[in-house]
Amino acid sequence: MRTLSFFVSLFLMVALVGCGGSDTETSDTATESATSSATEAVSDVTIEPAGNQMKYEQTEFTVEAGTEVSLTFNNTATSPAMKHNVVILTGTGDDIVQRVGEAAMQAAGNDYVPEDDAVLAATGLADPGEKVSMTFPAPSEPGTYKFICTFPGHYMMMQGTMRVVAA
Repeated sequence: MRTLSFFVSLFLMVALVGCGGSDTETSDTATESATSSATEAVSDVTIEPAGNQMKYEQTEFTVEAGTEVSLTFNNTATSPAMKHNVVILTGTGDDIVQRVGEAAMQAAGNDYVPEDDAVLAATGLADPGEKVSMTFPAPSEPGTYKFICTFPGHYMMMQGTMRVVAA
């Protein structure tokens, strides 16, 4: 029964997104920020959704190993169905993404962030028009780390990469 409810909910969310039209307008500031943060190390990161779509506008950012990172998720979506968060994982494997994304459905009381060793850091859940922030130490090991939205069903499409480079 839970599986059926999940798929019905997922279908309704996808239908809402499809009916919402395309929202591809971005500001020059947001574009410049995303471009510079993807290519050079930053310590302050802002991520937004791509309008009312289930995807992030900024899909990549770079930080230096071991530095303190301040991440803000600014939920600029307008549809009430577009609640989001940012959950940074300890790797990039599809198996990790799948496991954490599926476990999130059972973690409603924790902003859909499951108790899992693969969760490195997570913002709270942001309603449309809301900002949430977190501060976390970047991993000391350079590499790539996936970030996802763990609101039910979103993890399949809302993904990005945090690149950690040597200090």
